[in-house]
This record gives sequence, structure tokens and C-alpha cells, in this order.
Amino acid sequence: MSGAFNLSRIIDSDFRIAALETPSPDAILDVFKRLTLSTGRAIYGWSPENGLYRLGTERIFIPHTRSVSDAIRYVAASRHYGIYVLKDMAEALANPSIQRGLERLLQRDDSIRRLLIMMDEKITIPERLTGQVVRIRHQVPAASTHPAAKAG
Repeated sequence: MSGAFNLSRIIDSDFRIAALETPSPDAILDVFKRLTLSTGRAIYGWSPENGLYRLGTERIFIPHTRSVSDAIRYVAASRHYGIYVLKDMAEALANPSIQRGLERLLQRDDSIRRLLIMMDEKITIPERLTGQVVRIRHQVPAASTHPAAKAG
């Protein structure tokens, strides 16, 4: 992952929402975990079983954030800097109430930097969010083209 696939460019941009398409979401979460541990930036993961949690402290969960809708509502209401990485978002993104929640996040007019990263293998950005969501495509090289695979 060259330069963490230019992740810093997205983090430092003005975008509030990113759609990250990847076949390896756990590897991406590892990148974010290393980033939070090395920089101290507040980066959160999400799972439907536990809700939002701060990467690096995976045993401390934010209450009432198990549903995607509740997690998005929390992000929009947060008064602190944060990067929020939500896995398995393709299906949820088709839900009109989730889309409305994302629109509310986009409409926040304050100086707090929030970045919501929706992650899944393939993400269709709803028309009502087009132009407001940056798309990132992360592809893992095939084993046969990876330099270590050729060394064998």
C-alpha cells in the first residue's frame, strides 16, 4: 500500500464522507490502527455487534451506536475531531434514512473536522450524494504479480 494509498490526502481534504472500495477491509483497518497509534489522531472503527470504538482501544465502545443510523447520528453530533471507518456499508447505503443521515452530516456547518469513511467491496453512491463523497478504490495485487510471490 504505497503511502497508505494516499490516505493522508483524503484525511487532510475538505471531504466529510469517503467511499472506500476494498477487497480487504481488515487490512485497511490495520492501516488506520497504525495511523492512530503513530499520530494520536482519533480514529474509530464500527461493527454492528459493538457499535463505534476507538481504534487502539477496541474494548471501549461508544454506547447507542450499534446501528448504522445511530453511528452516523453520533458522528454528526460529535464535538471533537474524528475519523470514523464503517465496514460493510454497501447495503445500508441503499436505505433512504441512512442517506438522509449522511446528508445531515454533510450539512453540518462548524469547524470540527469529521470524516466518515464507508468501506465495502463495492459501493454505489446514491445520486443525492454524488459530488459530495470522494471515492477511493483500493486493490490488492494478485499473488502472482506480488514481488514476494515471484521470489519462491
